Amino acid sequence: MAKFDCIERPLSRFFDQYGRFVSRAPLLFIIFPLLFTIICSIGFLQLDPLTDAIYLYTPVGAPSKLERQAIHDLWPLTNGSYIPGRSVTQSREVQLTFRTKDNGNILEKPYSEAIYRLDQYIQHRVKVEFEGRTYKYKDLCLAWRNEGCPGAKHIHVISDLFQHGFNVTYPTVRIGSVGGYIGGALGGVTVGYGKNDELILAKAQAWLQVYHLQFYPSNMSYVSGLWEKAFQKALEEYPEDPFIQFTYLHSQSLAEELKRNADSLVPRFILAFTILVIFSVICNMALIDGTFYIDWVLSKPILAVLGVFNAGMGIATAIGALNLAGMPYNDIVGVMPFLVVAVGTDNMFLMVASIRRTNRALPTDIRIGECMSDAAISMFITSLTDAFSFGVGTITSIPAVQIFCVYTCAAIVITFIYQITFFTAWMTIMVEWERKGLHCVFLKPTLPHSYKNITSVTHKLFWLGSHASPDPTNTSINLKESTASYFFQNWFAPILMQPVIRCLSILWFGVYLAIAIFGCLQLREGLEPVNLLVQDSYAIPHYRVLEKYFWHYGATVQIVVNNAPDLRNPEERKMVMSMVHSFANSKHTIGDDSIQFWLKEMNRYYDNELEVKYTDPMFYEAARHYFAAKKNEYWPEDVKWGRMRDGSYGITSFRFLVGLRDIVSTVDQTATTKLMREIAGRYPRYNVTTFMPLWLFTDQYALVVPNTVQNIGIAMIVMIFIALALIPQPMCAIWVALAIASIDVGVIGYMTLWDVNLDAISMITIIMSIGFSVDYSAHITYGYVISKRPTPRERVSDALGALGWPLFQGGISTIMAVGVLATVPAYMILTFFKTVFLAITIGLVHGLIFLPVTLSLFVRGPCAASIDASDSFESDGKHEDFLQLGTVPHNHHIYGHGYDGPASISEVLGHEYATPVVKPRGPG
Repeated sequence: MAKFDCIERPLSRFFDQYGRFVSRAPLLFIIFPLLFTIICSIGFLQLDPLTDAIYLYTPVGAPSKLERQAIHDLWPLTNGSYIPGRSVTQSREVQLTFRTKDNGNILEKPYSEAIYRLDQYIQHRVKVEFEGRTYKYKDLCLAWRNEGCPGAKHIHVISDLFQHGFNVTYPTVRIGSVGGYIGGALGGVTVGYGKNDELILAKAQAWLQVYHLQFYPSNMSYVSGLWEKAFQKALEEYPEDPFIQFTYLHSQSLAEELKRNADSLVPRFILAFTILVIFSVICNMALIDGTFYIDWVLSKPILAVLGVFNAGMGIATAIGALNLAGMPYNDIVGVMPFLVVAVGTDNMFLMVASIRRTNRALPTDIRIGECMSDAAISMFITSLTDAFSFGVGTITSIPAVQIFCVYTCAAIVITFIYQITFFTAWMTIMVEWERKGLHCVFLKPTLPHSYKNITSVTHKLFWLGSHASPDPTNTSINLKESTASYFFQNWFAPILMQPVIRCLSILWFGVYLAIAIFGCLQLREGLEPVNLLVQDSYAIPHYRVLEKYFWHYGATVQIVVNNAPDLRNPEERKMVMSMVHSFANSKHTIGDDSIQFWLKEMNRYYDNELEVKYTDPMFYEAARHYFAAKKNEYWPEDVKWGRMRDGSYGITSFRFLVGLRDIVSTVDQTATTKLMREIAGRYPRYNVTTFMPLWLFTDQYALVVPNTVQNIGIAMIVMIFIALALIPQPMCAIWVALAIASIDVGVIGYMTLWDVNLDAISMITIIMSIGFSVDYSAHITYGYVISKRPTPRERVSDALGALGWPLFQGGISTIMAVGVLATVPAYMILTFFKTVFLAITIGLVHGLIFLPVTLSLFVRGPCAASIDASDSFESDGKHEDFLQLGTVPHNHHIYGHGYDGPASISEVLGHEYATPVVKPRGPG
């Protein structure tokens, strides 16, 4: 038969030799990782998390960033140039909404007066001290020319008009020749119709007010930030008003809430660490055969604690080293330790289970070599697949995902290195204690377990310990499989292989897959800003008010014509007006009444006020006259003058605004963004740019699915190659690939049914689930492949007996680690918990049930290459001293080369070893 273990076999031999090398100088492998961790931990001193939600959760190179920059370049926002409704940056911005308490009309007197009182309170009572000076709103606001702070002047004007019986048109109100757009400021609007069928404002339930502060230079930005915090505190202390209620949000809100998310993780990580330590200690306690007394020689509680501590070292080293290297840090990385400490604990269980399968009569270095040869392959698969899955995640275009994946990939790799150095060295020391029959905690000789019937209760409870037999062939004493492993091999596996159970498993898998596919069809996309907040955040009610009152109707989109045509040409003006009409009358825009366009106002000025017609050649002169006449209005600021292609002086760029409607859901927001860009694309020679602040998030909605599909596709290809390389049978590797696909479909489908969106956060855990799915599937498949049992049922028993209990321990420990996050009142953290829980649970079910059944049905012939006696055992002059004629115990991997099944030593080693050999040196 062809051999497919060209990588697995040399790797196994390498770890065998490496394990023995570590066991000869364990202190070196303890000291150097500790020193390296301490040095790298210096990086914590310069930990400065990035909190810019726009940067973190908007794709790199997103069109919205370029669109916003185009507007910034043409209309830089500085003090004196601020135009309400036209700013495209939310730096140092405070939003405030007012609503009536009794569903009344906010335009009426008691409510408008309450708004006026609160506005005056904000402008005059909110102040900060900095460097001996007192700053109020008027000292920090972004103003329009020399007219002072905008404040809530428009609120008072509209309210006064309404109260005095004037018909207030909507969404654009006109007072004489002056018009103003109020669609974005009023919410919950009820309208009637005027005599010319125009919309007349009848009632409104909410107002939106924006206070924009100076954010340049940096010292003024700092003072503005202090004022925002003072504003928040002042509103928290503001007496309850009998007429209105309000919500608010400022530019630091998202950053502060992200930090709150991170701060809530610290005590929970301590709790998770403690739970894992306790669980690991319990799992590493062994019992005297036939009793419930603890075997204080075979138990390894200190090793369990060190296994969890080892993962903590890897986490600290990765974070510290990357910070020293200048890698940005994001608060979402705070959930990474929960994942890595669980993965590290999983590997610890594999190593402890492997050392338990070695012959206690052998010397420590050979036992460690055999343990490493056996367990390190599984650990290597685990760490390699996890590291690669997160490595693939670094190619995504969302910075938050990139940063998380870099930190997690580094932590997994470093933790694995520490496991094969630091942890292996400690395991060497404790195996040596076991060889000497010492108490695993107090390091004193224990009482033989044969004394259990004649000694005191105290000694029974705390001092009994099993001792190895010096005869390596005395497997009843020298091989101590755990009760759980015995259960998986001799109870769970035979029951699973019953025809009825296999049929039920296939039926169960069909139901599971059908529900998962149904969930995938219900997939919802996008990380909304509100999902970055803690559930008790003051900003959540604000977003809910925006959704309910202001995103249904009235929000504006800014449209820039970067390459203006020659407007002296009437055909070009006609084309421009046609374009404006197209934007204003789409599915998600209000109509012509919502247009804020200087050319439209200019034509109104000449037609209605002057009642004259300008000639086409004189268009730019007419425009200059119009802007001079309206110098106190905003229209002159909407155009940019310069040299045109023919060398004459004219308008080279301009902008206009239209009102939007029905942009509440992420689906509608994405559709609106796409629609506006599609309309802009119809006029390529104008180089049209569209933008509103929500575009920054809708770009993430649009890219999250392609990014996820790309990452899953690349990661699956990489995982399949890893499986092909490390599992010495190609057909079995194909079943691993199918299991990966099934697990990923399950995670995506069931997370959707569990109210989790496909967004930047769940993308991280979907990437992670690929690595986990390989872990569980590859471990069981690897155990199935290397078994030499003749029937599929027996090979399944071998695989589950060797790996079922460590995998179950690892899965439970991971669920315990992330389970402490289930009560965190934050969407981001709950999303992480839910997707990790699903990945682990679905992965375990596949690894312990679905995959063994599948392998037993479809991989029925010999699965692995036969062992060549000359390859499977290498004598170095030491082995002969520790072998006796007889049989090799079932499931005992001889020096890591995967030998299973009872056979005589001579059958394994060849005839030259078929003669009696010397007795072992010293007690085993």
